[in-house]
Amino acid sequence: MPTPSRGLTQPERVEISSRKLARAAAELIIEKGWEATTAAEIGRRAGYSRAMVHARYGSKDAVLDAIFMREYMAQLSPDLDPQANGLQHALAHLDRIGRLASEDPELLRAMFVAAFEAVKSTSPLRPRSLGQLDTGMQKVKMGLERGLADGSVRPGLDIEGAVNDISASVYGIAYLWLVLAEGYDLERELTCLRNRLIRDYGSPPG
Repeated sequence: MPTPSRGLTQPERVEISSRKLARAAAELIIEKGWEATTAAEIGRRAGYSRAMVHARYGSKDAVLDAIFMREYMAQLSPDLDPQANGLQHALAHLDRIGRLASEDPELLRAMFVAAFEAVKSTSPLRPRSLGQLDTGMQKVKMGLERGLADGSVRPGLDIEGAVNDISASVYGIAYLWLVLAEGYDLERELTCLRNRLIRDYGSPPG
């Protein structure tokens, strides 16, 4: 007789439920925004009871911290490849967005909806989103500074201006994508932006 399949361990069950809750949170954020979403809705969408969600996390904001912000938003700020040059480091954040646009556009959409919801001074998302934004901008800055040292970034570059340009361009493209939806080719626009940044900030071929 065939051996019965091994049952899932507790950590495996927790991991599966966390992924389902994170996906449910992402879907609801796209539909109605974070503040209008309740912990009960997240649990129901994921197929779990409100009691289970409350017992594990305690509140909607705890779900946000434990699942969506920590696990998913962190994907927009990847660890840097130590073998890459400075310019590649500066563009790593943009490259990760491009990969998510191809691999999981709905997740990326939820990330940006949450980020834009944080513009309200009273939004509970604001501190978290500001922290993510600051981390991303610091990584871009460090990449450009490294690029000046290794020669991959053109000499005399205004680092602060370049960081602001890159950040504003990414968020501008994201906003148009959210608003225009199917009529906007996100991957194409991200590729055009990347080419422009290499042209403007990379060292001239020589």
